[in-house]
Amino acid sequence: MSSTARTNPWRGIAVLLITSLAGCSSGPTFPEPEPPVDVIPRDTFLHVLTEVHLIEGALKQRLFRNDDENDRIENQYAELFDRWNIDEERFKTTYSWWYQCPEALDGLLEEVIENLSVLERQLIEEERNTDSSTVISEEDPMPQRRREQ
Repeated sequence: MSSTARTNPWRGIAVLLITSLAGCSSGPTFPEPEPPVDVIPRDTFLHVLTEVHLIEGALKQRLFRNDDENDRIENQYAELFDRWNIDEERFKTTYSWWYQCPEALDGLLEEVIENLSVLERQLIEEERNTDSSTVISEEDPMPQRRREQ
């Protein structure tokens, strides 16, 4: 070891710290690959995928329990595809393409999560506003919380 390294231990620690911080940087970002013509545009697919997560979440929470679950899900997807003017085959093609681009898919899914978080915050705020403006009677202490039968 050199006499400088022995007399100044902070220099070695500083070099290690700078090296480790450089290793923690996000690194270079790469542009998303160009999708084929038949793939749904990214912005549209972002909204579609957000709604797909809502449909699947409702299914997992068993919110469709009084209905024929398969028919209800098929109807939800049919409405979704009609609303966005796409069909099931184009959705599957688009999803498969994104699945083959994992870095780009990660970024897209982060945006889906952000969309879902925004929706959740909006619903909580609406619920607060509704709860504060609703007079709760003694007969029915939770009128806003009843599920449709």
